[in-house]
Amino acid sequence: MTTRTIILGPDDFFHARPSARIAEKARSCESVIMVMLGTEIADAKDALSLMRLSHPKGSSVDILADGPDESSALEEIVETVQQEFSLN
Repeated sequence: MTTRTIILGPDDFFHARPSARIAEKARSCESVIMVMLGTEIADAKDALSLMRLSHPKGSSVDILADGPDESSALEEIVETVQQEFSLN
């Protein structure tokens, strides 16, 4: 299992557009990819699951990948999240 933590900006949350793009990218990966925000967890391959996550300002988000392509899958999802939320 591989994990990365990112910090969302004060106005960032998993609304429809970024959730759909993240889910689309995640579905192209073989690994199981989960997004954790506090005690909440979402399947990154399911946009509705992502949209159910709460969104306190400046949240720390853990992205976990487990499977045959976990390293590349994790990098792709982190890159997509950074693009969607303009994070560096």
